[in-house]
Amino acid sequence: MPRVIAITSEKGGVGKSTLAVHLAGAFHERGLHALLIDEDGRVGSSLRWAERAKERGGLGFPVLTPDDIKPKKLGNLDVLLIDTEGRPKRRELRQLAERADVILVPSGPSALELDATRELLDYLDDETNAARKLRVVLTRVPPVGRAGEEAREDLRDGGATVCNTLVRHYAAYQKAAEAGALARDIADTKAATAWEDVMSLSRELV
Repeated sequence: MPRVIAITSEKGGVGKSTLAVHLAGAFHERGLHALLIDEDGRVGSSLRWAERAKERGGLGFPVLTPDDIKPKKLGNLDVLLIDTEGRPKRRELRQLAERADVILVPSGPSALELDATRELLDYLDDETNAARKLRVVLTRVPPVGRAGEEAREDLRDGGATVCNTLVRHYAAYQKAAEAGALARDIADTKAATAWEDVMSLSRELV
């Protein structure tokens, strides 16, 4: 069975779908068979991204809806990523905790974002006993300064498991979303740096 990584957040604007698409791309580049499921039927950011990518020859990995999933499509997978609905219902979070090997929670480094992340972690730990599956990743981190490092240590001091990698905030990600591409394929001076952040995170997870 593939390693199942679910990406979820209590707060919008943390780059959840951007992270999901880029992680799938990073796993693919490393030679792993990856599949991304977009469970956000209302917005469908990952599906829209993949649709735009068709004009460029695709992303290199499939992006499907839950209804598209058939058991035979999972047979040779190494990694199954789930881009969850934004602000999922509590019942859906409980189900997610049962079927995922890793619950990856992206969070920005601001105080409001960290508070929302702590609330989600507390709920998942108390209601689903999913503490061992939880991983926080700091996203949209300012490339200059120590905001990311300080947020990471603050969360760790509170008992959270936090990825070492900081996914810094670069325009290459937004350009990639608009073009239906990955940051590595964008003409931008920081594209390679942005891509290396994601590759580093992928190595922490699988």
